[in-house]
Amino acid sequence: MPDASAQPTTDADRAIPGPLAGYTTLRTGGPAARIVAAGSADEIVRAVRTAAEPVLILAGGSNVVIGDAGFPGTVVLVRSRGVRVIAEDATSVTVRVDAGEPWDDLVATTVANGWSGLECLSGIPGSTGATPIQNVGAYGQEVAETITGVEVYDRIQGTRQVIPAADCGFAYRGSIFKYVDRWVVLSVDFRLTRSPLSGPVRYAELARALGVEVGDQVPLADARATVLRLRAGKGMVLDANDPDTRSVGSFFTNPVLDRATYD
Repeated sequence: MPDASAQPTTDADRAIPGPLAGYTTLRTGGPAARIVAAGSADEIVRAVRTAAEPVLILAGGSNVVIGDAGFPGTVVLVRSRGVRVIAEDATSVTVRVDAGEPWDDLVATTVANGWSGLECLSGIPGSTGATPIQNVGAYGQEVAETITGVEVYDRIQGTRQVIPAADCGFAYRGSIFKYVDRWVVLSVDFRLTRSPLSGPVRYAELARALGVEVGDQVPLADARATVLRLRAGKGMVLDANDPDTRSVGSFFTNPVLDRATYD
């Protein structure tokens, strides 16, 4: 199958002017000492490897707040794009997605192709490469359920490698990648189910909005549309014409209790 998205060529050695506010979903952020764009995994590695410290890696610009003072070092803009099928059988398909691919574009692609597993994660701002870092999840789904591997650049070892999902330390909104700057995500592999229906609806609010019971399945397009509607009602679907949607998504986490505390 050909790539499902365009592959723009970007010169990672070209400095880009302008305040960082133009690269964040909150539209905040002053100037950087240097901004470079990287349009492929090779360019990302080269930019990170050769940049003078400090280095800030910025992709979709969500889940980040940058002050008016800006950033005193090099900002590497992750602009790699691409969705490729790398394995498939009668019941599933595995896709490799470049880190800079906008997340909601990927979700829309999977729904359009009849691939189930990401539909309830519609409307989340940011890039695909950011999703394994905090095990992004919403409305009863999380990416750890479909990720099979994460390709990274190890800044300590100076090597590229694929970390299997079992070694990513996925937990509730967490992974080995969170709160450390050792690994730069280059691409993510997702194994999705060939199905016109969503996975079982687990989230009560979503089930109510769909008019179904928890555990039921619905057409993929219905699940996506309803999630987008619910998120839009909370000002959480980005709209360039609506400043109230300048959002970083959901930045809170639910409390995690042991059984005795819950009882």
